[in-house]
Amino acid sequence: MALSTNKNKIVGLVVIVLLIIAVFIVFGGGEEVHEASRIEEGVFIEPRDDIIIENPYEDVNWESYGQHKANLHTHTRKSDGIYSVGRMIDEYYEREYDILAIADHNEVSWPWENFNRDAEELGMLDIKANEISDTHHIGSYFNDYNIEDARNYIPVLASTFAGEPADISEEEVIREIGNRDGLAVFFHPGRYDDTAGYYAQFYKKYDHLVGMEVVNQLDRYPQDRAKWDNVLTMLMPDRPVWGFSNDDSHRIGHIGHCYNVFLLSDLKENEFRDAMKTGQFYFANGKGSPKLNEIEVDNDEGKVKIEAEEKERVKWFSNGVIIAEGETFNFRESANVGSYIRAEIKGEEGVAYTQPFAVWEEEKE
Repeated sequence: MALSTNKNKIVGLVVIVLLIIAVFIVFGGGEEVHEASRIEEGVFIEPRDDIIIENPYEDVNWESYGQHKANLHTHTRKSDGIYSVGRMIDEYYEREYDILAIADHNEVSWPWENFNRDAEELGMLDIKANEISDTHHIGSYFNDYNIEDARNYIPVLASTFAGEPADISEEEVIREIGNRDGLAVFFHPGRYDDTAGYYAQFYKKYDHLVGMEVVNQLDRYPQDRAKWDNVLTMLMPDRPVWGFSNDDSHRIGHIGHCYNVFLLSDLKENEFRDAMKTGQFYFANGKGSPKLNEIEVDNDEGKVKIEAEEKERVKWFSNGVIIAEGETFNFRESANVGSYIRAEIKGEEGVAYTQPFAVWEEEKE
């Protein structure tokens, strides 16, 4: 009996140890596990001396251009937010945002004059937008497209009791946004099970589909970045997909954590629209994220350098993995440089993210 009891104890201990190992493998341990998936882990890329970097910030005059804070995903009582359109505009104005898009679910809450707010008087850009929500949620900008017979989202209760979604596909939605000269962004992809290949098909087909939201509402879907890296690995260097960070705000506690910083010579809608298309902005997660002062690419020397305020460390990524650290990156001397690079600049209370830099093996003609 004693021997049987000891065997049971041993078996039990072995099971517990195996469970601990399994949890460690799944969830990671030790130092932080980066949110990007480790694409093709174990594949080693030798340093290459024939590559150049395409800089999305090349045309930015960092000394003279304004850095304009923007939230492009805001909800009000017109869909499932708590507060009125006017109240949400006031909240962002008080926090010194320059650019704001009210993107209610299946509802174009624009122009601001309809809600007793004057964007010009406030010194803000009021961007026409909505969140198409009967499919994979998609941010729609600079147009008034909406799905016919779309669900009417209810304040606070979201889509509860809003009825059945319209029978329509992402393909139709993206196409119709383009037909109205709009721009589109996939929202919070980490919420869905769609593969990188699923997203890539749309980016290959539609130029007006400019990016992907990769930080959303207090960073509730950290796997957003993994999907972004997967898509970039599939499409770069030919087809960049710009990253966006938005509050997806429904209440006051959501405001000011996730934002974009647009680098513009003038706060005008045409310049903002161009920046959305060319990636002339960076984005942040955390109220105390570092401010970027300059990003310089020197293809003669094979270096990229980032200058930022209140930074603690800079990490460089390619194909979903960390490949280097430090404010200056020698990309021709570094291994594992794939089809793009991007940087994350960590501060005491947040992280700033650059857009992806395309990596080319030879200079484009």
